[in-house]
Amino acid sequence: MQTREAAEPVEEVPAEVLVLFHLEDEPAPRGRLGRVDWILLSAVSRLRVRGKFSGERGATALLSPNQKLKADRVLLIGLGQCADFSKTAFYRLSYQAAQILLDLGCARIALDLPYRLFPQEPPEKIRRDFLEGFTAELQRGRPDVDFSVTTLLPPDQP
Repeated sequence: MQTREAAEPVEEVPAEVLVLFHLEDEPAPRGRLGRVDWILLSAVSRLRVRGKFSGERGATALLSPNQKLKADRVLLIGLGQCADFSKTAFYRLSYQAAQILLDLGCARIALDLPYRLFPQEPPEKIRRDFLEGFTAELQRGRPDVDFSVTTLLPPDQP
């Protein structure tokens, strides 16, 4: 399994699937998710307005960026309410995300982790904590596949 960090713009990250996370109590997409929403002509916002995806915990939506991004697909995963999100929920999320990606059959994965939900934690620790469960679940599910996992650096890091 290959893992790397990337600082390039979200639209330039090559992957079979780009995974983004969304809080239920944020009315509009923020950060990189907001950028992807803008590039995809408000696809995420339209899903919310139609009641198809609002960021509730465990909810998912799969988007096709139609070559507007270097990623083939965009996977949205709901985090639930900000006040209810914890380190335990974060760890469970790593396994859930891996299971979804195993079901999709993806091997080249890019992740925009929700670093801002843990402002007291160093980004490297957040990345390490997520990848521990995530990579273990990927390898357990498909031990024969050489996965490539890219994590996007927090926006304020070079």
